Parts: sequence; C-alpha cells; structure tokens
Amino acid sequence: MTKISKLFLIRHAPVKKFKGYAPKSNPNAIINKKHIKSLASFIPEKCTWYVSPLKRAIQTAEALSKFINFGEIKFEEKLVEQNFGDWAGRKISEVWEEIKHYNDRHNFSFICPEICPPNGDSFLDQCDRTASFIDTLNFCDQNSIVVIAHSGTIKAILSHMLEIKPDVSMGIEISNLSITVVEVLKKEDCKNRGGRFRLLRLNQQTF
Repeated sequence: MTKISKLFLIRHAPVKKFKGYAPKSNPNAIINKKHIKSLASFIPEKCTWYVSPLKRAIQTAEALSKFINFGEIKFEEKLVEQNFGDWAGRKISEVWEEIKHYNDRHNFSFICPEICPPNGDSFLDQCDRTASFIDTLNFCDQNSIVVIAHSGTIKAILSHMLEIKPDVSMGIEISNLSITVVEVLKKEDCKNRGGRFRLLRLNQQTF
C-alpha cells in the first residue's frame, strides 16, 4: 500500500504595510489570537515545525504553539523571505528609476525573478535555496511537516515541487495566515508519471 506524507505551508501573520514602499526587511507580526486559534485547528499535532528565523515567522509560530502540540521547532535560514537588500523600505517609485533600463516587466511583481536588488537576492536565488531545503527533508511514512515562512518562500517551494516556472509561480497568491498543503509520495512509490507531489490545498483561509 502506498504511504504518503503531507507538507503544511503557512504564511506568517500580517505586518504593517506602507503603500508605495518596498517591504521592510524584518518587521514584527500583527498577532490576532482569534485568527491564530482558527488556523491552529487545521494543523496536525506532534509534528516537526520548520520556521523562518525572521521575526514575523517566529512570532507566528510562538502564537500558534499556544493552541497546538508540536513535536519540535527548527529554525531554518533557507526559509527566509527574498532579501530586497538596499531596496527594503524604500519607495517603489525610486526603485523603478534604478531598474527602468531592464526591458522585461512582470505582471504580478515590481521586479522579475532574475533581478537581484543591491546587497540582496533574487527570486531565482530564493527558489534555489528553498529547493535545497525541500530536497533534504525526510518525509517519513505518513508523517506531516509544517513550514512557517513567507509568501515568496511558499511560492518558491511550490515552484520546485510542482515544477512551475518561477515566472509563473510569482503570480500565485499566498495570503497571511493561509494554509497550503502538499501531499508527498515516498521516493520508492513514485514509479509512474505525474511526479512525487500533489497539491491538496492552496492559499486556504481559515477565518
């Protein structure tokens, strides 16, 4: 009988946003206990949590841990959000002045996957590091793994697992405190076409 595991991908709680500005590098999360409790009811108990070491992900994990029993929490650097470097917190209009010489534009992001902010990294870089994280995970028989991270991180994971081009995965909507679930086959059971991963839920809201 084929045995499966599941990967639960959770985006952190919202942060204060400033319209017309690029995201800040490490803001605090805005925690709503009612929303956190609702999300917790969708997460399996006693499994390992991999958490981005940025504050908003840690604060979300800490809030969730009050409503659900977990096996272990591991902080994973490869799960951090794309680093916007010198552009973090700056006016997007100013950033546009710096990148206007690029011919390509993206429909759903102010920069394309290959563009690397000064002293930061590109979405392609983010895809590479998240892929290396996923490839080293030990999906044991019928065990679940929880990842608490960021919109870009979850898009990058889906890009790798479902073999979606980064140009396309950038357009996937991943909302704050949403849950995305991927079913994972054991490598020895992956004998036929269709890959090892199956998307069960995408960007599900729980409140």
